[in-house]
Amino acid sequence: MKKIGAYEPLTLLQTAGSGSARWCIVRRGQRRFFLKEFLSPVYPAENANPVLREKQLARCRRFEEKKRRLYSAMSCVIGDTLVPVTDFFRFGLHYYAVSEEIPEPRLTGESAVETLPMEDKREILLSLALCLQRLHLQGIVHADLKPEHVLLRKGELGYEARLIDLDSGFLADDPPAPGGDTEGDPVYLAPETFLRMAGEQADMDPAIDTFAFGAILHRMWTGALPETEAPYLYEAALEKQPIRISNQLPPAYEQAVRRMLDAEATHRPSDGELVKLFSQPFERGEKPPLTGEPLNGLSRFFRGTEKA
Repeated sequence: MKKIGAYEPLTLLQTAGSGSARWCIVRRGQRRFFLKEFLSPVYPAENANPVLREKQLARCRRFEEKKRRLYSAMSCVIGDTLVPVTDFFRFGLHYYAVSEEIPEPRLTGESAVETLPMEDKREILLSLALCLQRLHLQGIVHADLKPEHVLLRKGELGYEARLIDLDSGFLADDPPAPGGDTEGDPVYLAPETFLRMAGEQADMDPAIDTFAFGAILHRMWTGALPETEAPYLYEAALEKQPIRISNQLPPAYEQAVRRMLDAEATHRPSDGELVKLFSQPFERGEKPPLTGEPLNGLSRFFRGTEKA
């Protein structure tokens, strides 16, 4: 396989996520990396129509500027919060982002997330809340938060979450244009993200990550998403349909999820509120509630396939 810039591909390029990118494992020297190829925008050829070429060049310049600002901000996020982008470049007609290759997370001694003790679940939620708080303090919105984009490992001090795949991410002061290149998994999509995708002037800020976090919390604790008549949570929220939160959640968490899934972004809890909530240990002897549909392992939950 031919080199992509300075990187030697070790696997074939595979389509990722929504189909807007492809990825493969590459090597540079003795180190292995994860490389992502963006399928859009495409850099125009030299012999392209001059008028169309200039328009496409302008789009490429905007894309490159946004990505470089985002990746620069990511490098300032404190702690082991995310997997940073180590290289960003154009090669031929496409742009590429490179990050450290992270092996599939594995846990020993635990077979499924719903069987974990309540304290372990709380620890996971706290770690994820801290990740989002640190990200948002740098003005970064993940914009595609879902289980596949959270790595989890168990260290000496407990569970630690790391965020990956910020390709849909943006800086809060520079959100995607209405009807522009906005993406996201509909399962975890916030109402305002959908409205923005539809061309409306809806605000997009860190609260969209809070909405997704609410859905993740519910699924992690109960094994299922909240029940709705609509196909997706964002639709139920926009149409003011009931969103049925499981009573399997501890009361404080049940209330938090209700707020996190509120159609009005300003009604959702702040990062600080969630960090404070998940920092509070459960009382000794308190038994975990019964759980719902089982999941086949914690790593599958955080990296598994979502429903269509």
